[in-house]
Amino acid sequence: MGTSIDASTAGKSQTKEVRGVALVKSRHAGSGEKAPAQIMTLVFKGEGGKGLKEWPARLWEDPRGIGASLAVGSLVLAEGTVVRHNQEPQLRITRLTPLKASPEEIQSYIPQSTISSSLAMARIDAFMESLVEPHLKTFGIELMSDPEIRSLFERAPAAKRNHHAVVGGLLEHTLEIMEMGDRIAPILRLNRDLLLLGLLLHDLGKCWEISSQPGFAYTDDGRLLGHMFLGCDAVRRTAGRIPEFPGTLLKLLQHFILSHHGEMAYGSPVLPATPEAMAVHMLDNLSGQVYAMRAAKGSDGDEWGYERNRGAQIWHRGSDPAELAKLSGKKDPSTGQGA
Repeated sequence: MGTSIDASTAGKSQTKEVRGVALVKSRHAGSGEKAPAQIMTLVFKGEGGKGLKEWPARLWEDPRGIGASLAVGSLVLAEGTVVRHNQEPQLRITRLTPLKASPEEIQSYIPQSTISSSLAMARIDAFMESLVEPHLKTFGIELMSDPEIRSLFERAPAAKRNHHAVVGGLLEHTLEIMEMGDRIAPILRLNRDLLLLGLLLHDLGKCWEISSQPGFAYTDDGRLLGHMFLGCDAVRRTAGRIPEFPGTLLKLLQHFILSHHGEMAYGSPVLPATPEAMAVHMLDNLSGQVYAMRAAKGSDGDEWGYERNRGAQIWHRGSDPAELAKLSGKKDPSTGQGA
């Protein structure tokens, strides 16, 4: 498919020219002050084909209508100039050429989780086996024995854009917070069984809400019902297969899903009503915020990045022990070496 640009090397200069192969991750029509535009997210490969970099892009002049006809998930040869917009580098497209590509070539432009899905699923299975309360343990094992849930859970992204927006992102995000929950449960005297299940279930509905196909589009069910309803419905169906499953436990499990955004202003119809529900909300938020901060890379070697979801500047050097050691003139605690 040819060599793609290293998108991370373009940034500070107002006249930096870009030319490379990219995946059209999203596209919709928009408008500016003077003219209509095609607003896109393009995914480029890094130098030598290593790594992926998402860029916001704008096509302002498109007399041939190429931008409007592009399918999400297709590959294009993109040419343009990097400009700064809302503190971020943005690609102002001057030319787009659709490319023919095989499914394998397209797949190589879709961001993937770096964790092993088989090992991650085995770890979640082990968590379910470790539950103590008989009904909750039976529920957890029954849920993770569902072939549909297992196949979707392994590949679903956790979000379309903000955090863990990769194939397998939901699994990575869920295991991350379950590992944290397992450690804090005894410290905060939380019910470990309920907490681990709440963390597993909080975003379960995203299995049906967001497609793992190129572009991570919302499904019809996702648009009509949303992941909270879809998750609660899956919990209800699973509990219905367990004889004499207590109604109170069913309500508590569904409450984790309905309250995990933490505030009604952020989409939760109810606020966390138990310490375990509050912990689910906090751990979910922590995982997402840290992921977004790490993804906010600077351009052209800039050690500062911009995290647009919170409108915050992120100093990547500030969490690197080796770099901090250089700044302070002291030994790097991880290596024992000085500046």
